[in-house]
Amino acid sequence: MIIPKQFEGLQDLEAMLLTSILGTFVALSEDLISFQQAESYWLSDMTADLFEEMNLSEEIVNILHQGIKLKELIEFGNIYYDTIDELIYECKSLISSYYTEYQQEQSIFSSLLS
Repeated sequence: MIIPKQFEGLQDLEAMLLTSILGTFVALSEDLISFQQAESYWLSDMTADLFEEMNLSEEIVNILHQGIKLKELIEFGNIYYDTIDELIYECKSLISSYYTEYQQEQSIFSSLLS
């Protein structure tokens, strides 16, 4: 996987943000942080609103909204952790699509130079 060293567009920013959000979900799934800590990192309505104002992808905003709803599931144990696992999968899939697109763009650019 190629990770750009500088942001060349909104996709690079979104991929970086998603990577950090993914880390938050992984930390929650392994009980390394509390939900309150996750709220202070990413899982807040204020963050979701900011991402909407920035015109970030609807998928990222939806992932945040689903993450915010985890608070209602904490007392249900397995459902809480299953939902976190689903969010981890969604983040990984979306991150993978960004870097797959990035690699394809780089391949096209390289072939044009040849």
